[in-house]
Amino acid sequence: MNCIFISYRSSDGKKDADRLCADLSRLIGDEQVFFDKQDLQGGSSWRDAISATLGTRPVVLLLITPDLFGVAHPDGGRRIDREDDPIRNELLTAQRSGAIVVPLLTDGMPMPTASSVPEPLRFISEAHALRLRTDDWAQDVGRIVDDLRAHGIRPREAQAETRLKPPVQAVLQRVQRWLMYVGGGFVALVALGFILSDDEAPPPTNAATDPGLPAGPASASPGATSQALGSPPAADRGLDISGIWWMLDEAKRRTRVVLTTDGKGVQLQTDAVPVAWYPDWQSYALKLRDQGIHVTELRYSGAGTFSASGLQMPYAVYSGEGHGPLDTGSITLNASADGRELTGQLWSNGDQASTPLRLVRSP
Repeated sequence: MNCIFISYRSSDGKKDADRLCADLSRLIGDEQVFFDKQDLQGGSSWRDAISATLGTRPVVLLLITPDLFGVAHPDGGRRIDREDDPIRNELLTAQRSGAIVVPLLTDGMPMPTASSVPEPLRFISEAHALRLRTDDWAQDVGRIVDDLRAHGIRPREAQAETRLKPPVQAVLQRVQRWLMYVGGGFVALVALGFILSDDEAPPPTNAATDPGLPAGPASASPGATSQALGSPPAADRGLDISGIWWMLDEAKRRTRVVLTTDGKGVQLQTDAVPVAWYPDWQSYALKLRDQGIHVTELRYSGAGTFSASGLQMPYAVYSGEGHGPLDTGSITLNASADGRELTGQLWSNGDQASTPLRLVRSP
């Protein structure tokens, strides 16, 4: 039964809510965490779900972000002041249902004062708040778990005494849970510290490596056709995928990638990717800048396995300045028969979406 409810303003709380849900689901159990995006069923409502847990003293974790109380309504005034605002209704339902509301102060956010919230919601300003900061995520989630224990919500029995490990390990454990769900079933640790040299030339332009080709799966390439005709999987052929690769995105931009292997283990590290290339990351960087965190570049790091079923790898994204993780997700790739291309998908936990991924081996 759901005992923990995550409430947030979707305009600026989505990424933190996604990340918090993944951590709490792993540490406490999926069955105890309610997240509207994935748990609401047809015909049901947030009100029904929280009302059904009265006997368990449900806890509502309220993400305090700039838009939570401050976002404007198109017709004027603030959304939170209107009776049809979903956040307002969620919080009033929680209060009437006897739920415990715990404000979580995201990066740079102060505790809201009584005068800054509508009169019916002023109980929020008197609640005991906890912090949820990007740079101290693991420690802050650990404190949230302790607080949930104090309210009678117990973690999974097998993990009752498990605390969050350092940030990189915590990220990988969360992503591992997702990979197990889709059939990955492997354990990997992010390998950091590769320094990429600047003297590698991009691959020559030809039919196999032309960045103008579509970024999606290269089913029409000679390598993919050969594999479809019955060539054994790349891993079974003893293919070594270590070395320099070039990641080609849908806008024909190239990013250098280093893959290193050790048996069936594979580590990945990319060059810095400009935030300016991607509008979603630009928007997120602007939010972080308001909190005093400057992000201009991104680096992807990961470690996984390479087998007959292809390459499967959890990854984490860090800023060029060392902040993060800013996002996590998973990579799945399959090699062409000639071993010159890796094509597949990159899944983002923050965006809850996948994009095509294509790597071309450097000569």
